[in-house]
Amino acid sequence: MSNLRILITGATGFLGSNLVRKLESYNYDVMLLSRRGHFNPGTFKCVQADLADPESYRHEIEKFKPQVVIHLAWSGLPDYSYRYSIENLTHSLELFSIVINVGSCKKILVSGSCWEYSDLNGLCSEPDKAYPTNNFTWAKHSLYSWLKLNCEINNIGLGWFRVFYVYGPGQRNQSLIPSIIRSISKGEAPSLRSPSAANDFVFIEDVVDAFLMAIVKNFDSGIFNIGSGESSRVVDVCAITESVIFSSISLTNQIKLEGLTEKPVNFWADIKKSKQQLDWCPKISLLEGIARTLQSYYDHDEISSIDS
Repeated sequence: MSNLRILITGATGFLGSNLVRKLESYNYDVMLLSRRGHFNPGTFKCVQADLADPESYRHEIEKFKPQVVIHLAWSGLPDYSYRYSIENLTHSLELFSIVINVGSCKKILVSGSCWEYSDLNGLCSEPDKAYPTNNFTWAKHSLYSWLKLNCEINNIGLGWFRVFYVYGPGQRNQSLIPSIIRSISKGEAPSLRSPSAANDFVFIEDVVDAFLMAIVKNFDSGIFNIGSGESSRVVDVCAITESVIFSSISLTNQIKLEGLTEKPVNFWADIKKSKQQLDWCPKISLLEGIARTLQSYYDHDEISSIDS
């Protein structure tokens, strides 16, 4: 499907920047919306635009006539407050109203979140009943409901990807795995609020591959889980990280697990639907993913910055 016209928002974010780099090897006609402007010169069309100002991008979208829209933008994270939630919801609705009115779009792919599940314990499956539990999940649920209705009316395919704990090169330093790498690189045991909590960690390259598969695959519109399909305790993530850096787990052994009064969180993604309809499955193990994340810091001489 060469010359397919693809519009991407959030192209400078963690997921977006990794996706854009991978797309450079494909023969697609890609337009990127970004407040930074021409951050990808010579490869894709970059439009300096602010989603808060529809007039900054309306004409470009009408002229480009995208066939696929990949919406990754969600400003303010990790601030999940009402202010940012309502702003992101409003901006997203305005964007998609313009896209749908152009009439060229055949498929919309959106980055959702595993936090949309209201019961984060055990296996999380797409048919599970889910309801908003905070401002962020309310905004995500609201956007999905609006898109589901309007995509059905306009015969547009919708892939809503509930992404689990994605990690890897390019993730912000304040996130869990970079903070663990920072502490262990200093020879310090990481300070963890919930060391026994077990989450579904999925490597960024696997998440990118899910979006790439969805661009060309025919699938039933709806929600798709994007995760590893298994849970790993935070303390075990520490142990793997330390074993990669120092070939030991002496620092991890200093982390106290006893004295916890609450049952720790333990959840993971049911990925059968994504395997069946997207022909996708995660390929990178947690050990390999952490090793590749650490190597990226060395390759880009970022160990000093992550240690600061």
